[in-house]
Amino acid sequence: MIKGAAEFYRNFPNFQKGEDGKYHIHHVNSGEGGWNSSDTPYEVSCMHMIFPLAIRASEILGVDADMRPIWQEIRDNLVELPRSGRGRPSRQAYGAFVYGGPGEIEPIGAEPELKRRFLGFNRLGSFIDTAGIGGAQIFRNRLRLREGPGAIDAEHIGGLASGIHETMLSSSPEEVDGEPVLSIFNDWPKSWDASFTLLARGAFLVSSSMEKGQIEFVEIQSRVGGECRLRNPWPEATLTLYQNGKKAEDVSGSLLTFATARGETIIVVPRASKPSRKRIR
Repeated sequence: MIKGAAEFYRNFPNFQKGEDGKYHIHHVNSGEGGWNSSDTPYEVSCMHMIFPLAIRASEILGVDADMRPIWQEIRDNLVELPRSGRGRPSRQAYGAFVYGGPGEIEPIGAEPELKRRFLGFNRLGSFIDTAGIGGAQIFRNRLRLREGPGAIDAEHIGGLASGIHETMLSSSPEEVDGEPVLSIFNDWPKSWDASFTLLARGAFLVSSSMEKGQIEFVEIQSRVGGECRLRNPWPEATLTLYQNGKKAEDVSGSLLTFATARGETIIVVPRASKPSRKRIR
């Protein structure tokens, strides 16, 4: 399927190298409303993802060696996605979809249970809803009547849950074809005490807690073994790793890399702290 997606883009009739030496895609739509556009963020983002993945999958499986230089040439010369000053896609890149800043959700008429009108993002940076674009009615529990009664839509509940998950624990690779990197409490408000147990890429079950702005511990259960990469939650401190309750080693640095065995539990704490696992609320 990875190969099929890469080959779909490569053979798409309106995907061509321009006079600037970059590959561009034309006559595609941007989201649901920007028709007949060029270099839309959805398509360009997917191409920046799929060609490196196709190369890496080919290497892992030992197949399609003849396609690697072809995919690599496209990757090296693919048009860049327009960026804003903060490194995010620019507003202009989204065509008809210009997203606003923080806002509120207002009720519809006399029915207080129904909400609508997209006005921005929540304080965690998660997308709230696009009801103002599509006219869907949104309930207080975030379910919406996108297609009318009898067709209740849970898309935005999933989006909100995904945003909270990523804010507490992310495990995305730094490169699309790279290895997962665990990162704890990313931009989580320091004034919000919280704890979690969540799954991460690499078959790790990760637990952690924050109280009064301080991360207390990180526990990693390795389901299948393999190397674990953890962004240091205490960048200035020397940390101690405990494997199955026994002290293993002291580590430091911005990125911690250590081997794990199948079924092993690792607790990471600052060196002066005890390796006790806090209660997850």
